[in-house]
Amino acid sequence: MIIRVYQEKQRGAPMSTALNGSLIKALEILDLYGPGRPELTAKQVADSLGMSVATAHRFLLTLEHTGLLISTRRGLFELGQKLEDLGRLAFELSPLPRIARPEVQALSQTLNDSVMACRLGRRGPTCVVAANSRRAVRVSAEVGTVLPLATTAQGKLFLAYMSEADRAARLAQEGEAAAHQTDFAAIRAAGHATNFGENEPEIGAIAAPVLTPDNRAVLTVSVFGILSQIAGDRSDGIVTELRATAARIAAAYNREPRPATAEGRSWPPADKAPAISAGPTPQA
Repeated sequence: MIIRVYQEKQRGAPMSTALNGSLIKALEILDLYGPGRPELTAKQVADSLGMSVATAHRFLLTLEHTGLLISTRRGLFELGQKLEDLGRLAFELSPLPRIARPEVQALSQTLNDSVMACRLGRRGPTCVVAANSRRAVRVSAEVGTVLPLATTAQGKLFLAYMSEADRAARLAQEGEAAAHQTDFAAIRAAGHATNFGENEPEIGAIAAPVLTPDNRAVLTVSVFGILSQIAGDRSDGIVTELRATAARIAAAYNREPRPATAEGRSWPPADKAPAISAGPTPQA
C-alpha cells in the first residue's frame, strides 16, 4: 500500500522534493512478504521487481544489515525482529489505543459484553484494546490477538473501506477466497459489519468503523461473544451503542495535535480540521 501511494503521486502533479528511489525499492522488497511468502531469495526479488539478481542480493544484504531481514539459511531471507519492534512501537505511539481504551471499557460495562478495538496489521486485524465481559460464560480476547480478515466483522470492515485494488491485492496475498462472497458496498452503506458464526461456530461479533475524512477505516470497535448473546433482538441496540462509541473515538482522534510541518505549524489547524465520522447513520 505504501508503494501504491508513491506510484500514484508519481503519476500525478510533479513533487517539489525528489524521493529516494533506493528506499522506495527497499520498501517494495518488504512488501513482497506475506502469509504465503515468509521467505525470499534474490532470484524471486529480481523476478518480481525487474532488477538483476546481483542488485536484488545487494538490497537483501543491506536490509539484513539493518535488522529488517534475517538470513536463517543460505540465500533465504525472512522478516527480522527490527520490523516487529517497529510495528510494536507504532502501536504504542499511536494515539488511537489511548483514545479508544476508556471508550471500550465503558461500552463493555454498559452492555456487559466483551469489546475490542482493532487496527489492521500485516497479518490481519490486530487487537489493540480489549475489555472482557463479566458474564459467567463469555468469550474473551487479549491485546495482540490477530483475527482472520475475510470471516470476521472487523476484517470485513477493513476490506469494505479499502479501494478495490487494495482489497484484491490483500485477499490474493492472504488467500481469502471466502471474502469474494461478501457485499462490501452493503457494509459501507450500513456502517457496520457482522460475523454470526462465520469464523467460529456459536461465536458472533458486530463491528463499527472509525473513519478518517478520506473515508479510511483506521480502527474498528466490536462487541463479540456467544452468538445467542450478540445476534437477535439485541443486535440493533448493540449497533447503536457501537456507532456512538466509534463516533466519540473519531471526534477525540480528530482533535489530536498533528505533526508540525517544515514551517513549524501543525496540520491541519485545530479550527479547520475536517470532521471524522463513524460512518453513515443507520436507517430505521
